[in-house]
Amino acid sequence: MDDMGRPAGEFSDAYRELEIINRRLGGIRAIERFLPSAPNLLILDVAAGACDVSEALASRSSRRIVVLDRNDQGLKRARRSMPVVGDAMDLPFADRSFDVVMASLVFHHLSNEQCRRALAEMWRLARRMVLVNDLHRHPLAYWSIRVLTGMFSRSVMVRNDAPLSVRRAFKPAELMQLAGDAGVPCQVYRSFPYRLVLVARK
Repeated sequence: MDDMGRPAGEFSDAYRELEIINRRLGGIRAIERFLPSAPNLLILDVAAGACDVSEALASRSSRRIVVLDRNDQGLKRARRSMPVVGDAMDLPFADRSFDVVMASLVFHHLSNEQCRRALAEMWRLARRMVLVNDLHRHPLAYWSIRVLTGMFSRSVMVRNDAPLSVRRAFKPAELMQLAGDAGVPCQVYRSFPYRLVLVARK
């Protein structure tokens, strides 16, 4: 999925299946459980992909969400959220522009240095909180997603990317170390079934 030169149809198939995965395997719940309950939160979703997490969050409360990604194909799926083309390493907003800055399932696609840069940028923009939802690297998670995608996925991207994503994912201490190196004080929580959520509060 990092190859933006792939055909649009492949991205469309992958986005559709990733929406199902996020809904049924805890991706939306992992973020929602940590969001402040205050009304009219202004949220930035960094590397939003198909925008499905933000669209689900926006449908459940009076949240205003800006979705940012460098691939505009996924941004076209935004309905309740506001799309912006941009790069997670160089976010085009002023300091403290958003109540919450979040990212879902993107950090395992980045190098450690890129993760540190993205975290520092997210921290710069946040007034209240940074949330990073990613995968927990675990043998059972790897074999489970490999079996599930092998049986049910029709997307070439998902069948190849999902098991690889788990292999490239994190242990809690690794996420903590990345945040510490970026100067971002945080806690890392496990979220069922195999998600990790980095929570940094100001």
